[in-house]
Amino acid sequence: MEKYKKIDEKISEGYKLLERGQTIEACDVWLDAWEDIKTVMAADKVKDLPTLQEKYKWTEFVMNYMQDLDEQLYNAAIEKPQYFSKRIRYCEELLELCGNKDELIIENTRRSIAESHYALGNKQECDRLFKMWLTEDPAWGWGYIGWADCYRYGTKNITADNVKAEEIINRALEEKNLRDRADVVDRAIEIYTALGKNQQAAELEKELKELRTASKGKTVANTPVTVIKIGRNEPCPCGSGKKYKKCCGK
Repeated sequence: MEKYKKIDEKISEGYKLLERGQTIEACDVWLDAWEDIKTVMAADKVKDLPTLQEKYKWTEFVMNYMQDLDEQLYNAAIEKPQYFSKRIRYCEELLELCGNKDELIIENTRRSIAESHYALGNKQECDRLFKMWLTEDPAWGWGYIGWADCYRYGTKNITADNVKAEEIINRALEEKNLRDRADVVDRAIEIYTALGKNQQAAELEKELKELRTASKGKTVANTPVTVIKIGRNEPCPCGSGKKYKKCCGK
């Protein structure tokens, strides 16, 4: 159990560094903890991260730490771009070990990999990855959004390209079984507006209103609805053990 305790201590140390605004130092400590995790999993023949979570009583929910590391590697890369390469490597390893049950983690991690390639100036690899994953799952709404956002916002060294972003988001709108269609339509409206295509944006505004109305209509009639404000970093009320922002608070 001592080896697990040391990993747990490193994870906790990373959060303390993060609270003090030391993002790069926190990432370095967390990446060190990640190397230990891989070593322990191999030695103890732990098949995936959910199993690792159950094996030891962690101070932090392990999958929260791993997703927070992904997020903070991006923040570190804003200051030091080499952390985008570290993020790619980490996320590729995370995909191999996270198991195949948590679709949200898989989707978010895939986006992080492709977006990091784009941030490093490798647009071809970004496009290749998104095309591959969307061929496997053409209904992945947030995949189209993530891909379009790369071109919509650009980087310090890459000029934004709303025309390319429009091309990507139009692919999504043509998908009949698209998941999270309201979010895709919302993003499409922003892109069309940026391009000065106000008529198309107005038409989508109508669709978005209908989608939101239909979504509200799913609430059972005459059933009182209690609204509870949940902090983004608080445990998700669904009982998963994850932070709300990493689970149902997408």
